[in-house]
Amino acid sequence: MRRACLAAVVVLFVVGCSKEAAPDAPKRQREPNPPSMGFIDIPADGATVDPIVRVSGWAIDESGVTGVRIYFDDELMVTAPIVTARPDIDRQYPKYAQPGAMHGFEAMIDAGAHAGFTVIRAVAIDGKGAQSQIRTVTVKIRE
Repeated sequence: MRRACLAAVVVLFVVGCSKEAAPDAPKRQREPNPPSMGFIDIPADGATVDPIVRVSGWAIDESGVTGVRIYFDDELMVTAPIVTARPDIDRQYPKYAQPGAMHGFEAMIDAGAHAGFTVIRAVAIDGKGAQSQIRTVTVKIRE
């Protein structure tokens, strides 16, 4: 009898916990959410760079972009805010052009232990919270 009661308590606990979503859990989408688009302008693919690396580029999405996560060899280094106007991107993608729209990001990153060949990956976070990889470049970081 005791074993059956304990099993029932465990089942109730597990079921009860699974119904509560974590506060940062992604929201279920009700309509399709196309991936964001973007590019890393600096550094160029194949470049040799100093240990303090400037990473800049642009990102666009129909719901806006809240930031771009920059990874070095799959280590999150920084989430760069979207803070720069990019009229060139507005002209190239007029669908995303709005008064005061910002599409550019930039970050100065201490490469730390990533000397040598490193993959830099940019992942845009759209206005709905979805993430889309927008570009990767491989660089050689000087020691």
